[in-house]
Amino acid sequence: MDQAHGVDEREFLLQALKGYLEELRDTGVDALEYGEVSAAPLVSPKSQSAPAAETVELSRVQTPAESLPPAPVPNALAEVGTAATPTAAGAVAASEHPAEAAAELCSVTGDPQTRLLVVTTGDGFQGEAGELLANIVKAMGFERDQVCLITFTAASPGELGPLRKELLHRIAAVAPEAVVAFGEPAAQVALGTRDPLAKLRGRFHNLGGIPLMPTLHAEDLVVDVSLKRQVWNEMQQVMKRLAENSR
Repeated sequence: MDQAHGVDEREFLLQALKGYLEELRDTGVDALEYGEVSAAPLVSPKSQSAPAAETVELSRVQTPAESLPPAPVPNALAEVGTAATPTAAGAVAASEHPAEAAAELCSVTGDPQTRLLVVTTGDGFQGEAGELLANIVKAMGFERDQVCLITFTAASPGELGPLRKELLHRIAAVAPEAVVAFGEPAAQVALGTRDPLAKLRGRFHNLGGIPLMPTLHAEDLVVDVSLKRQVWNEMQQVMKRLAENSR
């Protein structure tokens, strides 16, 4: 039994050696050296050319920044390019270009990494309308310092172009999951339209991939409290969109 097993093992080794020699012959090796082991490994002519091709490929992989295209920018925001966070951008502008910083058309406060961005005119969270705005934001699940608030004053027709460009620049820097525009001027500037607020309200608008919900200004709610229900219905749409993004 052991003898038969030994014969089978020798036969297996002989067949394996024969196959190995045939493989060497097919690759161009017709002789094997024996004695002291050479420092250089035995390779076929085909394998000698492989490292050069591999080096070329590695050189391409090692410099991806040169070959990869720039990351896409949302269409509506493409014209303003990319930017740092509003706080950082404002600091750079103030230190390097004080005159330009003084001429900024938008004021930005709050969290530059927030999920919710608010655009409005007036004094933001100040005054009676500001307190009401803060209460609306809180009812949506955010403290006033947990959102990014962009405010601007009424602009003349000649300032609308630069104002919209700066506003989109600020929005692109934050890249929120949703934007709420309180008041007709905020909605018109953000969307680049002259349509009245009544035509824009009640639905999302695509701001370069970011959903924007236009709604009434907080001052309108101070004057007529019965309008709060309409605004809250629109805020519920925003809350639903944010909840869907969290899944």
